[in-house]
Amino acid sequence: MNWLKEQNRKTREFMRGDFGDMLWMCAVAFGALILAGFVLGMLNEGFVNSFVQRFTAQVDDMGIIQEDGSISALALLANNLRAAFFTVAYGFIPFIYIPVISLGTNSILLGAFAAHYVRNGLSMLLYVAALLPHGIFELPALVIAIALGMYLCKSINHYVRHNPKGVMLPLMQNMLRVMLLRVVPLFAIASVVEAYVTPLIVGLF
Repeated sequence: MNWLKEQNRKTREFMRGDFGDMLWMCAVAFGALILAGFVLGMLNEGFVNSFVQRFTAQVDDMGIIQEDGSISALALLANNLRAAFFTVAYGFIPFIYIPVISLGTNSILLGAFAAHYVRNGLSMLLYVAALLPHGIFELPALVIAIALGMYLCKSINHYVRHNPKGVMLPLMQNMLRVMLLRVVPLFAIASVVEAYVTPLIVGLF
């Protein structure tokens, strides 16, 4: 128990340091791009349709939806963790900041879906009901994973340019702690909520 408390303390310290600045920047950008996706969706119906169709095709390929139409929590969790892992791992590629692609596509998709609801005369309360129960866990986990990838890329850039000693190992340890103590639990809760709670709430509409 003391060991876990110590790991949590180190995680909080890391998230309140330089990484915290990156996390806030990604969170603000995520919110701004949701709004941008909504505006683009309202201005361009083809933009909305392309995003919705692409997302639907991806969900079908992921094997998340079972034969009876229910959602597999395990498949959803595995997919989210896989996406988070690659988002962070792309940070090892210097100078390009590839994780920003995940930030852009996911946030704009949320905005485009909101525009899709409005365009089709659907209640925004229904959209919120379909998103928020699991989204309050899933979206922070997603933003943290993106911020980890961005911060890793920033650190790799500094390492390539200046080759400082004794920097990368502590960074990897801190990132691993954030993944295990923040990202994984949030995604696990989100998967259960999306599979078993969200459908019940949406059913009320």
